Amino acid sequence: MPLIEQYRQEMKEVVKKIVQKVSPLTEDVIRWKPSADEWSIIEILCHVEEVIGYWTRELVRVIQAGGGEWGRGLNDEARLAAVRQADARAVSEVIRGIEQAATFADEQLAALSDEQLALEAPHRNPKFGVKPMTFLVEHFLTEHLAGHLRQIERNLRKHEAAQSKQ
Repeated sequence: MPLIEQYRQEMKEVVKKIVQKVSPLTEDVIRWKPSADEWSIIEILCHVEEVIGYWTRELVRVIQAGGGEWGRGLNDEARLAAVRQADARAVSEVIRGIEQAATFADEQLAALSDEQLALEAPHRNPKFGVKPMTFLVEHFLTEHLAGHLRQIERNLRKHEAAQSKQ
């Protein structure tokens, strides 16, 4: 199976699992914060919605340009705004946004080849150095989304533990 097809499948599966995991949850559970410095599930979901589109557009931009610096820092305004606005957003709207972002990503990835993913370009953060676009897809899309699924599951365990103490 071509690598690009594997990535498409992984993304679809993780997004499906995220949506299945959060869809039956109550508003209270989705908006509950485990601690002041941990994200609520709605904040995680808003972040997921934003990152899928961001990294997909970044991937396509670098490939179309034939290289060039890519990436962003943790203080990127769009990244921060997505989380900051979480409390004002409806859960159903965010889930729909994730599904739309995933469809967009799948369409963009479907147009790419494994050869294009081999293109190497420098990340703006020197710690990453020059990487192939497979690194972008794996590190910032597939593995990143799987990590946020685990984060949602951790929040649910913490919420359950907090409820059992009451």
